[in-house]
Parts: sequence; C-alpha cells; structure tokens
Amino acid sequence: RRHETRARASNDRSRAIAPVIASPVHMVRAKSGERAPLLPTGPSGAGAGGSEDVERGDDGSGDVERGDGAGKDMSSSSSSSSFGVGALAVASTVIWFATNISNNIALQDFHGDMLFDSVDVEPRLEAMTFVTLVQMVCGVVMAMVLKMFVPGGTDIVTLLKGGLSSAFIFALGTLHGFGSLATNMGFMFGSASFVQIIKLFEPWEMLTIDCVVKHWLGKPLQLSLGVVLSMAMIILSAVSLLVDKMNGGQLIGAVFAVSSGLMITSRIVFQKTFRLTEAKTGFAHSLDEYLLMTFNALLALFAAFLWQFTVSRTAANGVFVDIGDVIKLFRVELILFHPLYNLFSLLTLTFVASITHSLLNVSKRVIGLLITLAWFHEEVTPKILCSAGAAFIGGCWYTIEKRGAAAASIDSSCWRLAILERKPRKTSAPL
Repeated sequence: RRHETRARASNDRSRAIAPVIASPVHMVRAKSGERAPLLPTGPSGAGAGGSEDVERGDDGSGDVERGDGAGKDMSSSSSSSSFGVGALAVASTVIWFATNISNNIALQDFHGDMLFDSVDVEPRLEAMTFVTLVQMVCGVVMAMVLKMFVPGGTDIVTLLKGGLSSAFIFALGTLHGFGSLATNMGFMFGSASFVQIIKLFEPWEMLTIDCVVKHWLGKPLQLSLGVVLSMAMIILSAVSLLVDKMNGGQLIGAVFAVSSGLMITSRIVFQKTFRLTEAKTGFAHSLDEYLLMTFNALLALFAAFLWQFTVSRTAANGVFVDIGDVIKLFRVELILFHPLYNLFSLLTLTFVASITHSLLNVSKRVIGLLITLAWFHEEVTPKILCSAGAAFIGGCWYTIEKRGAAAASIDSSCWRLAILERKPRKTSAPL
C-alpha cells in the first residue's frame, strides 16, 4: 500500500508540472524578455500558424517501432505528401505569375481605353485612386472569406480592432495603399514593359532602406562585396533597358514607379523589422498581416479619394473624373487580379523557402517584361534579351549573397568602417 501511495503521489506531481514542461517556448520567452507581438495571435498556444507540436503516443515517445511493411507504408505516404506539396507550390506560383502579368496588361489597356487628353496628372490620379480603392476593397473581402476556411490566425474582429488602435500599423497600411496607387499611376504614363523595367530597381531600393534601418538600430549591415557587385549588375542592366524608352510622358511614369518602389520596400523593411504578429510561418499568419495592411490601405485611400473629390468640386472648373466611365472599363484582370496575385504570392511563400521565393520574384519581373513586350508587339532586340538575362542573373546572385550574409550573422561589408558601428536599439514598434 505504501508503494502504491508513493507511486500515485509521484504521478500527481508529474501531471502538475507537465504543462510547464510541455511549454518550454513560453518559459524561454518570459526569461529572455522577448518582445511580444503587436497583435494577439490565434486561440491556440502556437499562434496563427497552428500547433507545431509533434504528435506522440500516449507514452510520450516520438519514435515507434514498426515492421518492414509499416515502414514501407510510411515511406510511400511521405513521398505522396511531398509530391502533393510540390504540385501545390507549382500551381500557386503559376497563378501568382499569371495574375500579376495579366494585371499589368489590363492596366495598360485601361490607360489606352480612358483616352486621356493630355499628360495632366490630375484626371489620371483621380481615376487611379478610385481603381486602387476598389482593388483594396476586393482584397479585404477575399481575405475575410479566406479566413473562414483557413484554420488558425486571429479572429477578424480582434485583428482589425488591434490594427485600428495602432498608428504604426496604419502607417504601414498607408505605405501599402499609396505604393499600390503609385504603381498604377506609373501605368498611366508608361507602358507595362517600361514599369517592369523600373521595378528592377526595387532590390536596390530595398537594400538601401534596409541598410539605413539596420544602421539606425545598430545591427550588422550584412553588406558583402558580392551583394554590391550583384546590385551593380542589376542597376546597369535596368539602365541599359531604359535608354531607348525614356521620353517626356515616360519620365512622369518613372517618377511614380520609383516612388512606388520606395513606399513598398519601406513597408516591407519595417514590417520585417517590427513584426505585426508573432514571427511564425504559415499562410494563416501571412493572411492576417495581408488583411491588416489592405484594410488600413483601404481607409487611407478612401480618405484621399474624398479629399480629391472635395477639392475638385470646390475648384474653379469643378470637374472630377467621370466615375461611370471608369467603372465601364473595369475588367476582372484590373480589379480582382491585384489582390489575387498578392494572396498567391503569400501562399507560395508557405510552400517554399524565402530564398526560393526571392528567386521566383526576380523571375516574375523578367518574364513579365518579356511577355508584355511580346503582347503589345514592342520590338524585342538582342540588346533587350541580353539586358534582361543579365538582370535575372544579377537578381539570383544578389538573393544568394544576401542569404549567405544573413546566415553568417556578421557585418561582412567590404568597406567596414568604425563610424558605421552604433549601439543596438530596441526594435519594438511605436504604437
């Protein structure tokens, strides 16, 4: 009886401390003082991505002895699962590329159908503010519908309530909204291929802003000689492609496209540095951040649209762009494909590693450039093919170099200077 009593008491103590042992991540977070996410995660302890715990037997063992037949069944099941994930990744990538390129073509067609009389910015800005606003509305609706079927993540009310209470999140959403507006405005002054060429400068913009933020926070710049050379290769290739396309109207489009790149890359850098939710992978987490960004972008664009309408009505001529004419030119590719390619970009990222996603993004830009050139029957010369190929190689080289520098976790700058070293700052985002 005494032995049974001791065994029963020992089991009770084990059960009492089991929850603490089963949650070492929370203990480490509490001891290390790690910054909590700005927004609450999902109802499960693992957050919006779902539980990461390994399924185990009742005895707590992760490894179970199996016979040869069971081992073969497990191997076959694993192969089938890997094949299915690979097929989904390929399908997601193809849809991502197709919707993005179709959206670019639709924007150029919309520009031609609107028949703007001159290079005046005002009517184009009014029309594209309305178009971008509708794109954001579609994006919010799509994200809300998807959240009904995607397990995990934060419930919509809690997510949006937390986003509305944060000035930082609203600022990121504003960058997302006005960055998308500037991209659309680029198509109103330049061709789709021209905008794609300007977009080749985005890695340089991203690198510059990333280095500025890291220098301000006192973090390693991770700027190697390979990063500098690969970036120079991309820039020279883009400049070579721009030489024959620049004119008065295209110059205005270039200003909008470059502004778009600066706003979008700034949003990405700040979103990466100051996480909005816990830094976990998974489509549910990405969907939460996309919904937050798009909802706040919608609010910012709606305010801009009302301001434009008020100013135009109170001006001397009192003319505002005819919204009815704009709506008549709406196409699926123009309105729905913008949120779709953003969503499928996020979905692809859940299937592949971040470096693979970056390489796919480089491929998308080059493929989009070549397809739009062929679609609108623009001249494709050997010079254009060589420059596009060089931009692709430079983009791949840059992605690999940045990945290697990040893995090393050191500042490998080829011109490392003492003046660049600063005391680390806290990375908590302002609320």
